[in-house]
Amino acid sequence: MGKRERITYLELLRGLLIIAVVAIHTTSFSVAKLPTGSALYPLYYTVNVGCNFAVPGFLFLSALLLFYHYDGRQLSWLSFYKKRIKKVVVPYLFWSFFYAAYYTYDHRLSLEQGWHRFWNNLPLGNNYEHLYFMVIIAQFYLLFPLFMLLQRVPVLRRHPLVFGIAIQLAVYLLNYYVWHMDEIGTFIGSYMLYLYLGAFAAKKMREKGVQQAFGQGAGWMSAAFIAAAAVYIGQKWLQTAAPHWVPQPYLSYVNKLSEALYFSLACLFLLQLARGFRQGSPLYKALFSLGTYSYGIYLMHPFFLLLWREYVQQTGPVSYHLLVWAGGALSILLSWAIVKTVSRTPLAPYIVGESAK
Repeated sequence: MGKRERITYLELLRGLLIIAVVAIHTTSFSVAKLPTGSALYPLYYTVNVGCNFAVPGFLFLSALLLFYHYDGRQLSWLSFYKKRIKKVVVPYLFWSFFYAAYYTYDHRLSLEQGWHRFWNNLPLGNNYEHLYFMVIIAQFYLLFPLFMLLQRVPVLRRHPLVFGIAIQLAVYLLNYYVWHMDEIGTFIGSYMLYLYLGAFAAKKMREKGVQQAFGQGAGWMSAAFIAAAAVYIGQKWLQTAAPHWVPQPYLSYVNKLSEALYFSLACLFLLQLARGFRQGSPLYKALFSLGTYSYGIYLMHPFFLLLWREYVQQTGPVSYHLLVWAGGALSILLSWAIVKTVSRTPLAPYIVGESAK
């Protein structure tokens, strides 16, 4: 069986998603530290919360690619896992050690304390705030043979999205009433909806072609995305501005529903948006390049934000806000430049997971 058609615009989707990730990390400190009555607090909050689709989006994209390329094909699992170990496990260990070493130095811990902290934080990606994603994606790759096995069940193959919704709902209810997991965000079961949304998108692309699958309904999709964003961000804002809402039992269900709807629509909206960029335009080239190096940017950019906040960012009313956004822009540009350079060297597999092709 020949190779399937390449989906080139998925690099643009990666570019959009990595911008969302950097936006979250750029604004997170301000959301945590600024008073809610600050004039620009709603802006920071809207950007920070509104970009929360980033991790589900990357999982959606990963699932789309794997289901698109491997579903219905003979697969060498040895080759599959050798590639994933090089791409995920090795960089994860490198960056976990890197961030743990910096924390040990910055907090003046002893080597024994730092080493102990590193190993304790390694299983759940807690050596720095963004590394939990690596634990999630590793679980997905580890369980991918099971996903492929389930694809042989005719009803699941025909209706992957329904199955994903059912599993997501079951995991939520089990955790709410039985498990009470503190680190539920690092458990792959929390993202089944988005993984099977990726399987659904892959199915559509195999059936209709990569250019035709999501080529219609842009107006309706945009309207639905904006409406879902308004509801989701509005609910999150009420929890911050009116915290007496939080104890209401029914709100947990409502919030989870609005979150799932918003994140799912964001995945499909951004997929459609990426498909529509004019090839060869400056924006297309910029997003394509960001997407190509997004993996390394994801791993590296928090370090530059950390240094920026510690040594550069001021607290003056005007300079503070300018420097927040300047730090975000600089972190993504520096990471992009370094990753692009490193990806052409033998160090690439150990630092960014792959070499430039």
